Amino acid sequence: MSTVLYILIAIMGPTAYFYGWQVVAYVRYLADAYLKQFPWQVQVSLLITSLSSAMIVLLFVLFIQRIVKRQSRERVYEKCRKQYEEAFRTILHTEEKMATEEMEYVCKADRSALRETSGQALTRLIVSLRLEMGERVYIPNMQRLCNLTGVQASLESNLVKGKEVEQTLQVLMTLPIRVTEGALAPYTSNKNQRVRELARSYFGFCSKTEPFHYVTEDCNKPFNLWYPTTLHRLCNWHRAKGHPTPRLLALAERSDNDAKKALFISEIPYWGTDEEKKGVQAFLTSASPRCRSAAIHALALIGDPDSELELIRQYPYQFPPAKRETLRAVARIGTGRQTEFFREAYLHSTSHNTRAVALSCLWHYSEEGRRVFYELSRAGLDDNKFFEQIRSSEERT
Repeated sequence: MSTVLYILIAIMGPTAYFYGWQVVAYVRYLADAYLKQFPWQVQVSLLITSLSSAMIVLLFVLFIQRIVKRQSRERVYEKCRKQYEEAFRTILHTEEKMATEEMEYVCKADRSALRETSGQALTRLIVSLRLEMGERVYIPNMQRLCNLTGVQASLESNLVKGKEVEQTLQVLMTLPIRVTEGALAPYTSNKNQRVRELARSYFGFCSKTEPFHYVTEDCNKPFNLWYPTTLHRLCNWHRAKGHPTPRLLALAERSDNDAKKALFISEIPYWGTDEEKKGVQAFLTSASPRCRSAAIHALALIGDPDSELELIRQYPYQFPPAKRETLRAVARIGTGRQTEFFREAYLHSTSHNTRAVALSCLWHYSEEGRRVFYELSRAGLDDNKFFEQIRSSEERT
């Protein structure tokens, strides 16, 4: 009855006008008047129920709003993809520098029309093409296309404004395109470790003064998981541009960190000078097993016949895994003169795994090696399974 009475008074009572906070105060007054008829336990329960209902409605509205925004972005991206995907693919496939006017002609749109398109959609499209095409992308045209479409300016603006910094740096590493050092510099000392490492990794792609500063800054400092890939990509990037790369042999000699020393050694076959490649032989006698292994792999990639004799000379002093790596390295160099070396390695090794590698090297080394393989197989030694496995694997291939 009391509830009905309150409602009748509210409807039939004298008219009153409320403004601003008076409305809130009046609603609060009505709520207090209504709740006073219940015990405090019921009042608390009603309050919790009301707040929970309001929170559920709010979360539902936010969820729907997020779905609508995502669908809207997808529609914009699909429209952009249908309109520009083939044009962008043609530009990125072209292995000669294209002028801005040529790109506009291929896209069937001028600079202003491209920049009116959603920058987020264009960035996503270019990144997807970059990942799809891999090394087939012609980087100079990638940079010009990003400049023409406003993608580069948009990404640089994100760094200046501190907006979505981590995602922006990941995009820049993927493309990669050059932004000003000033926009990137604040993040090389950022408190966030992921942002700091991304910024330092990307620094070498946009710096014209000290591109290798952060990869050679401290040769003794342990490196993160990104460091090997970053070093390799950075050397490849600057070698393609005709720029000098760091003296990797000197870095390896200066480093006290075995993992980093081994990494520098393993990069010498790709970017080192002829002098540095010859210097790799010195690490075959390194006290570090990791460095010796890296040196053996490096010499195999270099493929210098002069290093073959040094590999063989150091073979007896290597630990078993390094012996197997040496056998593979000599086989990869492939001068055809070391059949007896493989034969002796098979006959005198105490390791079953090493004997198996020696036999495999004999089989693939040369015609003479194949003859010795069959000779050993007829000798009646207790490694028949090795011979059968190697023969059957060759038949399958």
